[in-house]
Amino acid sequence: MKLKYLFILFTLLIIPNSLFSQTKTPFLINDELFELPGKWEMLGKVEKSGQYGFNNKKNKLTLLISVRKTEKFEFYSKDLSELDFLNKFYTWESEHWLKDDKKIEVEKIELNETEKYIIWRLKIIDQNIESFILSGVRNSRLIGISLSDNNKKEPKSRSEKTEFLKDLYFKK
Repeated sequence: MKLKYLFILFTLLIIPNSLFSQTKTPFLINDELFELPGKWEMLGKVEKSGQYGFNNKKNKLTLLISVRKTEKFEFYSKDLSELDFLNKFYTWESEHWLKDDKKIEVEKIELNETEKYIIWRLKIIDQNIESFILSGVRNSRLIGISLSDNNKKEPKSRSEKTEFLKDLYFKK
């Protein structure tokens, strides 16, 4: 039975892409499908955070993607709405990065209450590392997508980065 579903998934993902020359790299992470535009390779998994790392050598982009059950977080409460959970996560994550370190910038860029996502920026100043992160709640799971293009001579613009994250999250 599982083999049949895998075959159907393979057929739906691979054949249309090859017929229309649309290059996408599919990855299934904790039952969430992500179709990364272009050719990506998986770098591995960060066990502590549950993030999977991906690299696009051609475009010099790095992604970290995680899909975690909301009830696994220390601040989870069944009484929290998905939006309340998302806001608590953002506060928790921001405080983690900002504690004891003045060389970190955290900036909330966009909060969409209807679609339940936050886009935010994390910058490690002394290492000149900047990541744009989309954190969203879907199907009782926290989905995190972090984009870095720190190795490029001309990084993507802020709007290009946020649109890229939204396209991945909403599977466009």
